[in-house]
Amino acid sequence: MDKIFIRVFLSVFICAVGVGVVSQAKAYDQIKQERMEIASQIKQEQEKQLEFEKRKEYYNSDSYIEQIAREQLGMVKPNEVLYINRGQ
Repeated sequence: MDKIFIRVFLSVFICAVGVGVVSQAKAYDQIKQERMEIASQIKQEQEKQLEFEKRKEYYNSDSYIEQIAREQLGMVKPNEVLYINRGQ
């Protein structure tokens, strides 16, 4: 009787441990996948940040300021002549 009880107990214990290991493996795989997705998102956001920094540098540059002054404000440098094409 004791041997049967021990065998049943061991069988149930081994099944419980097996189920626990399988569920842990699934959880590990899910967390690993989420980690990879987050790493990808971080990389994309870092690339966006670099692009914004480049754009910020350009917007603060003298050439951009001069371009905007010429195009939107119609400003010219000293000794320059502004020609206006009225056909457009």
